[in-house]
Order: sequence, then C-alpha cells, then structure tokens
Amino acid sequence: MRRNAKRKLIPLALALVLTIIGTALAVPRISVSVQKIGGGANNTVAVDTTKAAVNWIFDSAQPWVITGANVSLDNGPGVNGTLTLYIALDNGTVYTWNASVSSTQVSIKVSAPSGEAIDLTQNYIEKVTVVINGKQVSVS
Repeated sequence: MRRNAKRKLIPLALALVLTIIGTALAVPRISVSVQKIGGGANNTVAVDTTKAAVNWIFDSAQPWVITGANVSLDNGPGVNGTLTLYIALDNGTVYTWNASVSSTQVSIKVSAPSGEAIDLTQNYIEKVTVVINGKQVSVS
C-alpha cells in the first residue's frame, strides 16, 4: 500500500472509532406521563385524629421480638377506614402493618403479618409513622 493511501486511511479509521464511541454513549430517551392537576377524582377524607401513641406487643416466649402494636388515638378518625403503621428499621427495612378503624375508635390493635415479627436483637427501630386514610398522624 502506498504512503498516501495510508495517510488517507488514518483519519477515516479515527472517524469510525469516534462514531462507535459516540453511539455507545448515547443517552436513552425516557418518557414520563404526568396526570394534569384536577384530572383525578377527589378522594380527600377529613380525619379528626391528630396524635397517636404506639405501644408494642412482645412475644411472650421471646420478649425481644415485636409481634404487634396497640395504637391509641386522641380522637376517633371520624370516618371508617384503614390505619397503616409504618416501621422503619436501621438497616433500611420498612414494615407496613394494616388494621381497620371505625369512625369513633380510639384504640386499635395492629398485628404483624405472618413472618414479619421484628427481632430487636438484629436491628432497632428508627422511625414509626401512623397513617389513617391517607393522612399522617403525629406519633408520640
């Protein structure tokens, strides 16, 4: 091959390499659909409860294992619905325990679902949140 042909081949090869690298680094397009404000149904429910106290229920055979909780409310929620107890552990695990609540109920027993007892010898509780029908209640 002649020298002139080699000189013409080098820029061509460099352009091909840059094209391949540019294609490999291309960012994929991500589409996100967002519902317009006011486009959904109005399901807001006023809840009268503002404070909750959580007392843990321990396993009688293993007193370091939490199997449920007694949640005491300052007022009945005013509506029949659901109570969700979120328990965040130090290792990043979040347990979600549910119970039904009536409009005038101020004491709710929440049991851990099967296999979700919390062993306090392995982790500790960082945060507890009580949500009634979508409204967060302050926990003491």
